[in-house]
Amino acid sequence: MDQFNLVDFFYGPLAFIIIVIFARVKKYRRLETEPEYRYYTKGLYVKLIGGISLCLVYALYYGGGDTVNYMHDAVCMLRLLFDNSSGFMSIMNEGVNFGNAFYLNDQIGYPYYGSDAPSFYVVKVMVPFALVGAGSFIVTTLLLATISYTGIWKLYQLYVSEFPELKREMAIAILFIPSVFFWGSGVLKDTITLSCIGYYTYSFYWIFIKKSYNYKNILAIVIAVYLILKIKPYIVFALLPGSLLWFVNVNVSNIKNTVVRFLVGPFLFLIAFGGGYLMLASMSNVLGNYALEKVLEKATVTNADLKADYYGGSTFDIGHFDATIPSMLAKAPVAIVAAIFRPYIWEAKNIVMLISGLESVLLIIFTFRILWRLRIYGVFPMAVKSPLLTFSLIFSLFFAFSVGISTSNFGSLVRYRIPVLPFYVASLFIMEYYFKNRKIELEAEKLIIDEEPLEVKEEKESA
Repeated sequence: MDQFNLVDFFYGPLAFIIIVIFARVKKYRRLETEPEYRYYTKGLYVKLIGGISLCLVYALYYGGGDTVNYMHDAVCMLRLLFDNSSGFMSIMNEGVNFGNAFYLNDQIGYPYYGSDAPSFYVVKVMVPFALVGAGSFIVTTLLLATISYTGIWKLYQLYVSEFPELKREMAIAILFIPSVFFWGSGVLKDTITLSCIGYYTYSFYWIFIKKSYNYKNILAIVIAVYLILKIKPYIVFALLPGSLLWFVNVNVSNIKNTVVRFLVGPFLFLIAFGGGYLMLASMSNVLGNYALEKVLEKATVTNADLKADYYGGSTFDIGHFDATIPSMLAKAPVAIVAAIFRPYIWEAKNIVMLISGLESVLLIIFTFRILWRLRIYGVFPMAVKSPLLTFSLIFSLFFAFSVGISTSNFGSLVRYRIPVLPFYVASLFIMEYYFKNRKIELEAEKLIIDEEPLEVKEEKESA
């Protein structure tokens, strides 16, 4: 498949203009009642630019890759749809196998991912986008970027609803991190799963935290979890601990009696995490290679594979570990650091890695500033001040661990880690916000004491 054709150059600009017009109309309709909508179109613009940039980089710089292959497969399925609808339905339902491979030929093409279930599910998702986009790489990308942006926007709205004073900061964390809107906007697994994580978090908040059983939120969380399980099941391992802790934390904090809260809290935490373990164990058939008993071995195999020479030497090594929990936990600190902060700027070997390296510099500076202000030991008390903050930190650290322990190639790392960055950076902004508020409160208390009459101060000192 040629990456670009006349449809891209004529339909592409038209699609971009139509998307922008609809976005601006939506923004100005909502802006008066929902002030956060001033960032709506800006976030969408960078999303669209990120998607187009990814197309150009893969097609013109890399000369191919995952996003080009997904588009190739979607176009193959479109050709098959118009050539043989029964063959189209067979392959869409079963993937390519010995029983239906005869439907394919040189005119239709041969899907790259026909026998890879998670990857072929991305192709299934892309077929409607490619159909509306008339097989155009650019238009299909623009459509996917626009639809996937709704999940990112929901995530932004959730954080703003909890921290309305941090609209700008949350926009930076969730909408404007370059590697997130670059790797999370094209025809890739990451674009779909990142949007699903946004929908999951938003819907979980309204269903389980706010007890608002709106059918839209229930439908959204069901679809989000379904797509995650089909495309990247391991994300469930990162979402579940934080979600359970978030749910228990909120319900324990609602107990008014301090003694009862103290006694019931640990019991509820134990039930939640025990239930989470049983849930994952019972999902073995759904998780397949990502089942609880297989995931440790898969991480070691994947880590070793990504160090191979055919990845062009863009690798790193966190040290040896085997497929046991103690061995992996021993590598947790270095794995988390690698996932969040690498590649370091001196490890960048091309322009794409250089951008990620510059991001890493800013992340390191921001992290150390927070650690310095909180004197490190103050991080934990600060982290539990808000259930949403607790969830954000736990999810970002769990996800960073899962990526860092199973990835040893920078090209893969910068893509796989993008769900970490919005939650992690949002957490840093929230902790900074709490720190500033606490500092203001202490200064106000000091000012009140300094302004008290001398006789009042003497009475307090004598008391």
